[in-house]
Amino acid sequence: MADFEAMDQKTSVSKLQHNFLLNPITALTPYLDASGRVFALAGEDAWLKVYDVDSNQLLGQLRIFHSQSIHGIFVSQDSSRDGRILIWGGQSVAISPQAALQALSEGCIPPSPKELKAPDWIYDGILFSSPNLGGALVTAHNEIVPILASSDGSFSFGTLTSPSRPILYSANLTLLSLDTILVAGGTVFGEIIVWKYYLDSTRSSQWDVLFVFTGHEGSIFDVSISPEIEITSDTKIRLLASCSDDRTVRVWDITDRSSSVVSPVNGDHVRVSVAQEARETGFGENSEAKSENRNDSSKCVAVEMGHVSRIWHVKFTGRTDCQGAPIEIFSFGEDGSRQKWELSLDVAKWEEAAKLSTGAGSSYWVQPAGKLRNCGGMVCHSGKNIWSTTVSRRENSLLVMSGGADGRIVTSGGGDASSEKAAAILSSQTPEFSDINSRLTFDEFLRFVPPLAESKVASSGTKKVKEGFYRYVFLSESRLMATAASGRIFIGAIGTPTAWEELSVPEVVRADIASFHMLVSPTTGTAVFGTMSGRIYLLNEARAFTELTQLSSKITDIICPGQSDRPSSENGNPQTQTLFLTAVGQSHTTMLEYEISTGKLIGDPTPVKFDGDYQNYIMTTAAYCGDLLVLGSRVGTLTLYERIDGSWTKIENRKDCRDKDAVTNVTPLPGSSTAFLTTCRDGRYRIYTIDSRDGRPTMHLQHEISPPLGMIEGAQFTRHDGSWELVLHGFRGSYFVVWNETARQELAAVECGGANRPYSYKPSASDPGRLMFVYTKVALMGMYGQKHPTLRVLKEGIHGREIRAVAASDSGYIATAAEDTTIRIWQYKDSKNQTSRGFKCLAVMEKHSAGIQALKWHGDYLLSSAANEEFFIWHITRVKSDYEALAVVCEAVYPDRTGDGDLRIMNLDVQSWDGRADVMLISLALSNSTIRSYRYSKPLGFQLLSTGHYTTACLTQIRHLYTNSHELSVLTASTDGHLAIWSSNRTADSENYTPFTLTVATKIHQSTIKSMDISWSHSSSQSDPCHTYCCLAITGGDDNALGILEILFTPSTSTLTILNKSRVKSAHAAAVTGLAVLPSHPQSNAQGEVTEVATVSNDQRLKVWKVARADEKGRRVSVRMSDNRYSSVADAGDLEVIGTGRLMVGGVGVEIWEF
Repeated sequence: MADFEAMDQKTSVSKLQHNFLLNPITALTPYLDASGRVFALAGEDAWLKVYDVDSNQLLGQLRIFHSQSIHGIFVSQDSSRDGRILIWGGQSVAISPQAALQALSEGCIPPSPKELKAPDWIYDGILFSSPNLGGALVTAHNEIVPILASSDGSFSFGTLTSPSRPILYSANLTLLSLDTILVAGGTVFGEIIVWKYYLDSTRSSQWDVLFVFTGHEGSIFDVSISPEIEITSDTKIRLLASCSDDRTVRVWDITDRSSSVVSPVNGDHVRVSVAQEARETGFGENSEAKSENRNDSSKCVAVEMGHVSRIWHVKFTGRTDCQGAPIEIFSFGEDGSRQKWELSLDVAKWEEAAKLSTGAGSSYWVQPAGKLRNCGGMVCHSGKNIWSTTVSRRENSLLVMSGGADGRIVTSGGGDASSEKAAAILSSQTPEFSDINSRLTFDEFLRFVPPLAESKVASSGTKKVKEGFYRYVFLSESRLMATAASGRIFIGAIGTPTAWEELSVPEVVRADIASFHMLVSPTTGTAVFGTMSGRIYLLNEARAFTELTQLSSKITDIICPGQSDRPSSENGNPQTQTLFLTAVGQSHTTMLEYEISTGKLIGDPTPVKFDGDYQNYIMTTAAYCGDLLVLGSRVGTLTLYERIDGSWTKIENRKDCRDKDAVTNVTPLPGSSTAFLTTCRDGRYRIYTIDSRDGRPTMHLQHEISPPLGMIEGAQFTRHDGSWELVLHGFRGSYFVVWNETARQELAAVECGGANRPYSYKPSASDPGRLMFVYTKVALMGMYGQKHPTLRVLKEGIHGREIRAVAASDSGYIATAAEDTTIRIWQYKDSKNQTSRGFKCLAVMEKHSAGIQALKWHGDYLLSSAANEEFFIWHITRVKSDYEALAVVCEAVYPDRTGDGDLRIMNLDVQSWDGRADVMLISLALSNSTIRSYRYSKPLGFQLLSTGHYTTACLTQIRHLYTNSHELSVLTASTDGHLAIWSSNRTADSENYTPFTLTVATKIHQSTIKSMDISWSHSSSQSDPCHTYCCLAITGGDDNALGILEILFTPSTSTLTILNKSRVKSAHAAAVTGLAVLPSHPQSNAQGEVTEVATVSNDQRLKVWKVARADEKGRRVSVRMSDNRYSSVADAGDLEVIGTGRLMVGGVGVEIWEF
């Protein structure tokens, strides 16, 4: 085997051109321009991106560093044109004028600032307001690095200053005055150091250590210094918040009471002693032994635990006036959640501490006290880790933003709407969708209800009966009906507060509904009651009751299929409404139609009979789909009816839910008469299509997905910004959750106690984020309303964990799979304008339970393999309706699991079987060194063709070499660095195949082969130019090498022969984890036939290689590196050619390159 070093081929123009990236957001800060417009400045790898917070629009982007992620951004408070921006990451530092932000916001690209190199890793930075002064940086060793500004506009670094050099995990700087900076640093070993830095170099010492805090049990991941907070008219304090590996949030008092820290007599001694404490590491004597220097510095004001994992960030809100109000703090965790805290202070103790510290030579013995209260939290990001956060306050507006490892930016507060839009909502004459969150007992509720005149008379001689809330229904977006167990009816005009009134109810109706009633609102302003006696009452908009009909037994449900779902064959008058009624003991549902205004029945009630096998069939939902009727049941069954000779006749039953869970909703898809959506309490929603091509309508399952919701109770399609969006609602534990499936966003989560309670939900028809929800919890009526979601997605993201597989289809879809066990299907939108490029998520599949190993497309099918012997075949189609969505259904599951089911299916390959598009040949490589090949079709399922066993080494890659209906040949790679060729033949007069035989095995790498791709071409042999083929197998290894194996295939004899093998040592500085042959026609030149190959590695380099094959003239294989570029994707897991002339790198984020 030929070994040679990688050689660069000098080219004037790079073949690779950067197109797009979607990476973790590692820095985030707000920026307010002179007009009051709010921007979000985000660091995404080496790029600074500017977003308009109100419009969610990316306005511009600028590359700041060459090959370093941005870790922090600081914008000076100078509002003049001389304002600057400080940007840092690692040891790289750049300072840019604020005019660059203005240019980016206007779509212009300013020049990139000069990249400076600091002497150490930077944790925080600050700029001084005066343009003649520079700024300061704090390093990972607790050192201040001054930034010096020159008269020519350039910057340099001054002399490092530090009281001690522990290893820090976090630091924060605050400017106290023009010449003093307050520094807080959190060490690896759980200490917090607070000290002052003085710009005046003529002082005897440029630093003073104020405090050294201990108490955390683990590394300090973030420290945050508050502004001076006024807790009384004459008391101001300053606090420090910290978070740690121990999952606690702690608050410390760092108010500068100089007399209690440094006395006039021995101030230098105390300062040096405390500095000595700051030098401690985790080795040697514990600093708690030096209690004489501590002055109770080890005691914190408050401590509390709220996150389920490590806490990365903690922030104060910036509020300075907290007289009589708690101090707000936000924390952000590894679990992707954001928690809000309120700190309540014992003001008397703080005042006492302030008085004791004012006397000369007095000792500060009073420990200020406070209590932290967790106010709840919400999950902002998928996967793990929130890497950047900012909390800012402007007047009374609070803006909270976070950027995660998933590349998403989430905001809440100040940017939820423009001020004009917010004012328009608040001043609207129609109090629709108010921001409400209240709970009332029935007695408290009655205080808001003016009593009826007749109720006063009736109650004068009547014994008072204990009452309670019974049912709720929304009559419109602004009116709510609540009923009591006694039969009383209340109507409220929703607002802050809601204006309630009691409805005058005829005594006979009130007596009938008092014992029991069902309640629905079929049309705006009307309500229908079903009672124990079987009567059905209509309450119209004029508030008059009409008895519609009476069934023979208790009404158990009233189902409204909806006005828009009515078939053309029915009376389509919009002034009529159809209802389906179910009653105890009946083997049918009763359909009735009535005039909405008068309550007059149109025809007689019509029974819709259940099938003879379903005598205990309990109907739960119904909808028309064209001229057909679909019913859902409590046991998960769907029944399709057709109107034949004037009556509804059952034509098909179908059950797809795994358990006996109720079908809770059936909703026709917008713009379609043949497709409908169902929701189920098994946590899945499904889309069906009705096929009538054979003359008999049949339901086909087209889509089945389980969103992160729990029990799904219903679905609505809302038309928002010109397109249809699917919004689901249901219960997850004790929370009522509203989920936008189209945007993959949680719109609301209300702690109501769970599903077993009366409730009603009203969404907006045009804005999925606006909603109302009312419920009963422990005899209280809870009302929740919102004008917009608490969280708003400023920038969409991708997976929250490392991507391990990428696959592109011929139809333009891109599938990615990550360590979060999810598969996502995307569509990439390219554009000449860089700010318009991006991914659109079409589907998310969460069926896998373990790490996904491989993805492959085959036409409309996507194949995925994972650990735990999971192998799924997904059928991907388009939904034919106005709702544009991708339909995904898992069509088949791996059938041959072992007893333990603990093997990993490491890799797979797929192709058409014997030229038939509807039959697939699938080969799998398993971690127990076994290969298995199957023939698969939807009617017949999996048919095992052949198996083979290698050694004890784990197989990592598999590719088909030569296959037909009589022969199978595959190539495998393994952890022992070998490539192996296998063959299997069909036995004579049989459909069976012989077990795989190992034809040849050859060592290419020193250890594991991580990636592989193959390229076919005609053999370069002149003696037989048309009847032999050459396969070039190119591999990337754990040994950082690139391997090349040439295999000659002779069709006439069905033989595979190894011609040459070569290896490029040190092709990368780390393992080669992704490899792809570029789809260009092989080029012939003086060096022979050339194939181009792209590789990516954990060294974050993307390289292109030109491989010239050996020929019969004696020229051996030669490899030249034609391109070598920095890749922003850390821990790269795969490399894939997508579309025409594009490469996609997947790992911690994604990146697209043009070639």
